[in-house]
Amino acid sequence: MTDPSYMKPLLLLALPLCMLLFPASAAAQCSAGTDRSVIVCNKDSDEGYKTFDLFSELGGIPSTGGIWSTNDPANFFALDRNTGIVNLWEVKNSGLHEFKYTITCSGIEESATMTVILGGYPGEDNTDGSADACGDDPAVNLHGYIGDETEGKFQDFNGLWEAVTPEAAPFLTTNFFNAKDAGTGIYEFTHTTPAVGACPSRQVRLILEVQRPANSGFGSNLVVCTSDDLSGLTDFDLNDLLEEEDINGTWSEGPSTDQLDDLTDHTIDIQAIRDNNLSGTFTFTYTVYPQHAVCTIQRTSVDIVILPTLRGTMEASNFCEGPENYTVLITDYDDTLIGSGTYEGSYTLVSDSGTSGGTTSIVLNNDRTGSFSINASNVVLNENTILSITSLGAEVCPDIQVPPVSFIVTDPVASVADSCQDTDIPVSLSHIFDATLDQANGNYDVTYTLTAPNGDESSYTTTSVAFSSGNASFSIPGDQVGESGEYDIRFDIDSGFDLGCAIATSFVLVPPPSAIELNLLVDNSCNATQIDVMVDAPVLDDGDYDIIYDVVSQGTGQTVLENTISFTGGTASYDLDVSPLAPGNYTVSVRSSQNDTTPCRIEFEFEESENFAIEGIPSLPVAEAEQTLCLGAFPESGPTLADIDVSANGQVLFYATATDTDILALDTPLQHGEDYFISNTDPDNNCEGSDRIRVVITLSDPQAPTALDPAPSFCASEEPSLQNLDAYVDGNGNNILWFDAPTGGSALGNDTPLIDGKSYFAVAQGSDQCPSSARVEIVPTVYGLEPASLEFTSLALCGLDNPSILDLRAVESDNAFEVLWYDTPEEGAPLDDNTLLQNETTYYAVSFNPETGCMNTERMAVTVDLTNCDPEDYGFFVPDGFSPNGDGRNDTFFVPNIEVIFPNYTLEIINRYGATMFKGDRNDPAWNGSNGGQVAPNGVYFYIINYNKKGHAPVQGRLYLNR
Repeated sequence: MTDPSYMKPLLLLALPLCMLLFPASAAAQCSAGTDRSVIVCNKDSDEGYKTFDLFSELGGIPSTGGIWSTNDPANFFALDRNTGIVNLWEVKNSGLHEFKYTITCSGIEESATMTVILGGYPGEDNTDGSADACGDDPAVNLHGYIGDETEGKFQDFNGLWEAVTPEAAPFLTTNFFNAKDAGTGIYEFTHTTPAVGACPSRQVRLILEVQRPANSGFGSNLVVCTSDDLSGLTDFDLNDLLEEEDINGTWSEGPSTDQLDDLTDHTIDIQAIRDNNLSGTFTFTYTVYPQHAVCTIQRTSVDIVILPTLRGTMEASNFCEGPENYTVLITDYDDTLIGSGTYEGSYTLVSDSGTSGGTTSIVLNNDRTGSFSINASNVVLNENTILSITSLGAEVCPDIQVPPVSFIVTDPVASVADSCQDTDIPVSLSHIFDATLDQANGNYDVTYTLTAPNGDESSYTTTSVAFSSGNASFSIPGDQVGESGEYDIRFDIDSGFDLGCAIATSFVLVPPPSAIELNLLVDNSCNATQIDVMVDAPVLDDGDYDIIYDVVSQGTGQTVLENTISFTGGTASYDLDVSPLAPGNYTVSVRSSQNDTTPCRIEFEFEESENFAIEGIPSLPVAEAEQTLCLGAFPESGPTLADIDVSANGQVLFYATATDTDILALDTPLQHGEDYFISNTDPDNNCEGSDRIRVVITLSDPQAPTALDPAPSFCASEEPSLQNLDAYVDGNGNNILWFDAPTGGSALGNDTPLIDGKSYFAVAQGSDQCPSSARVEIVPTVYGLEPASLEFTSLALCGLDNPSILDLRAVESDNAFEVLWYDTPEEGAPLDDNTLLQNETTYYAVSFNPETGCMNTERMAVTVDLTNCDPEDYGFFVPDGFSPNGDGRNDTFFVPNIEVIFPNYTLEIINRYGATMFKGDRNDPAWNGSNGGQVAPNGVYFYIINYNKKGHAPVQGRLYLNR
């Protein structure tokens, strides 16, 4: 975009005859002088311009001692800031160059500007055929061919390079020529510096010859292995490894191959190189000299790579788990294909769990043997593993000719639990393999040898033990072991694969201890007089028994009788006289604790208790004599005896009559109008009361509600709830309650939001608060629709087309429903399609279903820009004159439609002296031919228009004012 700040000086230069220069007063004794300009058209013709004195060119009478400056970085080093001497040969751009002189006079800073109007220097013609470039150079700098040999004399860099030769034009970018893509040939160019003021344009010619570069081609390497059949490579042509090379090149080789006889030879014997050197990398170089010295010698090297090959066998034993590494042996490797030494290699391990691997040092000995280690952490235990050598590094042939081997690392485990005497002893075996190195599956005979605590050995066989994935469990019969103590045991599995790993363990056999026996005998649990306490305790070897028996009042928790006995064992019997006790409920207990350490003992504390009573008859149950139950609150089977509201101390018993002895089950269905008789038992003594209470049952079931409309419809935007459904149900004078299921389910609140297609169930609630057992189903339809979908959130149109709401429909996506448009985010009325759009206004789309009358209240916004106008499409132009004579026609200067197409534009009118006459914009678009209330005279004026819109540079022109 053109900087408008430079337009006024350009206009002033364009009218030099109209400018008046007024000299500054020479009376002042201190002065910066006055502004002045000087024209230098051919700076290159005179070396005196290397010391051009700016100070002497200033107008007025400037005082010395000031400082010179320039705002152009390109001129900074050409200017001596103290003396004002400028080297115009160092100013390599033609055009206007301003230099400012500043001095402080009596504390006041003064300045004057010296403007040098500098003509261009395009360089010197170069057409004698001395300009050469190589055809492999993609960026030939043409400036390097038109310079002058005079020191410090350089051509301008703001000139224009053009191709005279048409074929060169596509490959010329500023001053760089792509000789590589253009190809060999002779090309002509011109370098032109533009006219500056009174200084004419200047031009020089360049004839450049692009020379053909040398091409040694693109090379590729040949890689073979020592194990390969090389008989077909005894007369190998090195040229086969090159592409696109010049044919006039020569081959050379390194010191170890001795294959090339002279510079014309290009065939080698690769088999002989292998036989003489075994392996290695052998380099051959192809050299091509250029036809012209401007181009360089080209060389391409290719390698004949002969890789050693590992061919042989290896052995891997089966291992027991334990070491950190397992050693694998290399056997009988072919030392004619690979030399001895240490190679950094890699390997893979494949088992059922997946693939792993690692790196290792593979050592090859002089005797055709070798070895390497594999890390135990890389091996999966108890799985058949296939080992393969995958690499010996980049310097060895990848074709490893060593067959894979299989092995396994196992840790067979036997576990026998410590057990009590005379019980079967559990055994578990794991990680057991068969003869094929698979984990054992099927039935196997297991032989085990027991070593008793006294050293006696005995062997037994359990037949057909079932193994699954190497695991099995069975039991050793308790009668196969006798004395208690620690046993050693080892196992042999028939048909198992001997991996050299022992399967052995030990266990302890513990004799079972004897337990104490406690007994209580109450003569009458409802009205007791005597209790017998009986104890039978085995004699303890290393401990004592503590026997406590007591009687506790259930009402107060106080102990009313108590006794403690300590002994080591035996039998005892104690009589408790409870007849003196007060009436009430009691608990008699006898407890034993022992402190012996006998193995296999599970319990160390024992207790027996009995409840009894003295005159212990419970009080009557309490219940309403007449009870109403709501049938609607129960499942279809209806209420049972368990649903009668009764409170009692102890268990409640139901009878059909006052004297019946048959207790009714709690799940007995209740009958309307029936009476039932209830008693209870005391939980503390199990005594049943002698009297019963009577309860009469009433079963209530109000009339079911009636559906006035079983399928009402609502709009989702109305946020309907259950409260809205009440209008569609007749409760027959009763309240309406709502549930989420035809039976049972959960009660729903009136504010529950309705869900489209969901069933809701209404019940009638009678005056007795009982809901009806029958329910009526209401299934509402809730019409919901998605918000309007728009392709864009903004729309650019041209206001000159008078766009309307109808044009907004271009941003609508494929909506399933009708779209209404509003100009407010809330409320408001929908807009007609003919409503004209307003610039920078936001409009809102709402989806609407005309069939249901429902809409989605969410409004989707789109903002309209009405400045998207192509000036050419609308005949946009800038007038070149006007006549402000008050006749009502063409009285003002304005640009038609500019406020629509360029709403942010600015307009400036200046006179031929550069003074501003008028500044306008969309709010003040027209100039009436006046300036500050003064009438502007007829004549030529100039306008500057900044469109302030991307893609449109400022423009300037002239207009004629004629009254």
